[in-house]
Amino acid sequence: MNQRTAFFTVLQGFYWITACIIYTFSERFLTAYGFSVPQVGIITAAANIFSLLLQPLFANLADRQNGLSLKAGISLLTALSILFAVFILFRHSYGVLTAVFFCSLSAVTLTVQPMVNSVGFHYIDLGKPLNYALARGIASGIFAVFCYIAGFLAEWNVDSLLWAYILGSAGILAAALVFAPGKAQRIPNAVTPAGTAELFRRNPYLFLFLPGMILTFIPHNFINTYMLSIMGVIGRGTHEMSVAIALAAIVEIPAMCGFSLVQKRFHLGSLLLFSALAFLIKHLLLLFPLYLSLGTWAVYLSQCLQMFGYAVFIPASSFFINERMEDADLVKGQMLLTEAIVISGILGQLCGGFGISKIGVPATMLIGCVLSVFGFLLIRKGIRE
Repeated sequence: MNQRTAFFTVLQGFYWITACIIYTFSERFLTAYGFSVPQVGIITAAANIFSLLLQPLFANLADRQNGLSLKAGISLLTALSILFAVFILFRHSYGVLTAVFFCSLSAVTLTVQPMVNSVGFHYIDLGKPLNYALARGIASGIFAVFCYIAGFLAEWNVDSLLWAYILGSAGILAAALVFAPGKAQRIPNAVTPAGTAELFRRNPYLFLFLPGMILTFIPHNFINTYMLSIMGVIGRGTHEMSVAIALAAIVEIPAMCGFSLVQKRFHLGSLLLFSALAFLIKHLLLLFPLYLSLGTWAVYLSQCLQMFGYAVFIPASSFFINERMEDADLVKGQMLLTEAIVISGILGQLCGGFGISKIGVPATMLIGCVLSVFGFLLIRKGIRE
């Protein structure tokens, strides 16, 4: 591993420590702070929606000639996240302010992600050696390990997770100040940054690719959010849920770490199509334990396909967007991927919860499989545009 990849790994690793705390333990935080489960859903959905507004703002600033550098953008957002975490830690009472600060903390954390990814592609586009996939794979491993540790921290004292978040954010800040690029001089007569409408006009494949991605990730997010309910259908509980989620995280690591080798042999479009198909097969496999009571082994087998689905799609989509975007729109391109996943998360969580209460887990998962079929077809069409 060269020094540049090592620095990028540190940046990604610290980011995914903070993401683990926000994405995985938000329900644990908020219920401990006195919020009901429906209120938790409203707060997390509001955070996702807020991030959809915040991400384009910072992406536009980062892509402008005289806007924020990636170093300044990441540093500013990380400093804000530390401030919000401190406000929550030293609150005098629970209530609306806690919800607002936690919503802001989550939205800022989501907004940092595309900027962190753009740091890696900045150096790749300059022709400097950096193994993006290896760094991202190691970061997935850090995410999985820290999730295990964070479970013990949450049982001991839920506020300890916020202290861990602050330390992780301080690590992002330090890594960004050392490694993230300052504002580069744009080449004269280069294409100017596009607004959203212009960005889609320049890249018409986005009209198909992004909706396909959203449809594919809706059942993916449904599974991640409601794995306990899925296990409940086949008579299993929390332990089996934890094993299933950990298994998916573990199998991601070799696939992401080895992505750079695979990328040399296969076209990015082919890898995206392969991973979208793996997502579809994974979702279809989950119908067997739900409808035929095949047991936990079928769920675990489905989770193992994370190696070919999510673990391939995430780096492949980032490289695909980076390859096809104009240089002036690279940060916005990474932002679009994050926003597509955020939208799918909102739909998967809200519609999934409604579906479970009205028609049950198996029928909701069946609808998810139908969405996944259409997602695969749209991605297939989009990458050929």
